[in-house]
Amino acid sequence: MIVGSAAADGTVPSRVRHLLAVAVVIGLLGACGGTPAPPAPTSAPPPAGDAEGGRVAGAGLGPLPTTAPGASTWTAWPEAMHDARHGGVSTGDGPRAGRVRWHRALGAPVEAGAVLGADGTIYTATNAGVLHAVDPATGADRWTYDAHRPDPDEADLSVSALVLPDGTVLWGTPAHDLVALSPAGVLLWSQPLPGRATSPVTADGRRVYVGDTAGGVSALDVAAGAHRPAWTVDVGSTSYGSVVTDGAGRLYTTADTALIALDDLGASGRVAWRADPGDGISEVSAGLSPDGTVLLGTNGTREWAYRRDGTLRWSAPAVITYSSPVVTADGYAYLADHAGRVRVVRAADGSPAASYELHPPRQIWSSVVVDRARQVYFGTQQGHLLGVAPDGSVLFDLPLGGPIDAYPAMTADGALIVGDRDGGLTAVT
Repeated sequence: MIVGSAAADGTVPSRVRHLLAVAVVIGLLGACGGTPAPPAPTSAPPPAGDAEGGRVAGAGLGPLPTTAPGASTWTAWPEAMHDARHGGVSTGDGPRAGRVRWHRALGAPVEAGAVLGADGTIYTATNAGVLHAVDPATGADRWTYDAHRPDPDEADLSVSALVLPDGTVLWGTPAHDLVALSPAGVLLWSQPLPGRATSPVTADGRRVYVGDTAGGVSALDVAAGAHRPAWTVDVGSTSYGSVVTDGAGRLYTTADTALIALDDLGASGRVAWRADPGDGISEVSAGLSPDGTVLLGTNGTREWAYRRDGTLRWSAPAVITYSSPVVTADGYAYLADHAGRVRVVRAADGSPAASYELHPPRQIWSSVVVDRARQVYFGTQQGHLLGVAPDGSVLFDLPLGGPIDAYPAMTADGALIVGDRDGGLTAVT
């Protein structure tokens, strides 16, 4: 049954045979080595699951903000969570019908979020250590690059690639290297790192930042198929979060249980400050608001937000999460958690703006994607991909198969690209 908040006449809309409820509580919110691989045939769509899609009337959202929730980048989705701030917002319209355009079986869990080239090519990696360049129309491989994973039994490889404005693809391999591949999949260069890379990031396409699991953060200058390491700073012993940056010399990363701010001084980098609330491992990446507020995100019991100078701006009770926070260009933060809830808060002060809650709870490990109409998309550990309108109406609830850990991406024509732990890659329109 889908249960929503009461409609204007006091009734509560419902739909039989559906096990999802969305409760809405709303404020005023607004190859190997470049060798081409033969195209793989697309497989049939995943089998239907235990639920069907539905819609539910929610409380009115009120006037939407007139400012755009996202900013344009050189491709529709060039890096993890769309941009260097982890905005997670597409400048186009997302899907409303929830139809499967194509479904691929990649042969190993897909826990890395996809990114997109300017020509629409989809780049995504599997836990087998293979980066796939996928045709957006058919789902077939254009080429693959096999990094020859040294330990196939190692845990997830949830590292997104980065597509530079010139089409070069940067990807962190299982062997602790950051590699650069041409748009045709030819290896251009490789840079060793202290640990396994997390998702690289850039604001201008010239200076790239990449963290690693050993607690290093490195800056590299890239141009015309070449690169030059600029500096590396040690920020901790263990790090799982990817770097975010405001593009003006300030970076943030997570290590151990702390949030670390770094300043890029050109030829060197330095730690500006470290904030450690001791509230569980900081396993997810930080989110950065345009006003300078940075959200920590922990596996603990609270959400923590800090000012640019490192002082605490606000803190609020939270549920454990493996989902990195998304912050829109106008300062709304989307926080998903293990309780099956997506909370929307104002990043400046933590005040609630909306809440989308699943009943019975379904754990959300994927991050949230927001489109320009503020429709929200996310996956669950039960293998469902959901689209939710700003007022809480369920646009679709699509069973895809395996648990969804990967952070979704959105194409220029509004298709969601999402991987799952059973090795599926699906395009949804």
